[in-house]
Amino acid sequence: MEAKIEDFKKIESALEIRYGSLKLDRLPIEFSTIKDMKNQNLIKTFGVTDLKIHQLNLKECHGRIVEINRRKYLELKNREFKLGLEIDLKEDGSFNTIVNNYYYKIYQYNNIKRFMSNIKLLKEIFKGHFIEISGKLVTGKVSFENRIEIMKLDLLEKEILGLEEIKKEKLLQEKNSLYPLALLNLVGRTPALQSWINFRCDLDKIQLIEGDRISIERVHVIKGNDFNIRERIVMVTPVEKREIKATEVVAYRKACEISLEKIPRK
Repeated sequence: MEAKIEDFKKIESALEIRYGSLKLDRLPIEFSTIKDMKNQNLIKTFGVTDLKIHQLNLKECHGRIVEINRRKYLELKNREFKLGLEIDLKEDGSFNTIVNNYYYKIYQYNNIKRFMSNIKLLKEIFKGHFIEISGKLVTGKVSFENRIEIMKLDLLEKEILGLEEIKKEKLLQEKNSLYPLALLNLVGRTPALQSWINFRCDLDKIQLIEGDRISIERVHVIKGNDFNIRERIVMVTPVEKREIKATEVVAYRKACEISLEKIPRK
């Protein structure tokens, strides 16, 4: 049964869900465990500082302590990245990191080498290597470890490195979703991908019955690329009776085949 993508309330493939759950759905990369970062108060600034993380050295960074929602954060940043780690600030001005909340951002810019260097930098930090801070107003070292962030950055690194060399710089300049970039690495390499989808749709839009199998097409627009990608999803397992509700169909982990096709941009 052919269905239109606009008739679905929601439809996601396994890989798409993976990117979404890891908050890797869009460039530039930005993540925070803090729900509301609007109310920020500057507690103390350290001015220009140098950083050393494992074997990496960064000059002319800026360090400061900010308060967000009554919690204190050590924020380190330069023109290319920003990192904030929750700290326990003592009365004497000393502090230790707390493995609770954090935020980071890799800014959007044109140089692929610098982009990849900042991914490597964050990976070294999340591996637990000391961040050695050196400046006129602060000297010391802190550490922070998070294995999930390492996995996320490994996945991002894999997708970026998988792109054709000539396209990397151009694609990074645009605000592309990472899922189409992953498809860009797969198109033309395999006739069909074995995967699964979750979907939700109203019965007044798509009149599904038990035993139906759905086929859907959607086009992914990739900015900075000379073609887009048509994704065709064909359900292998049929709709089951238990998935049909009073007014809608809700289905999870339905086996499917996904085929990809290049569409020249006009």
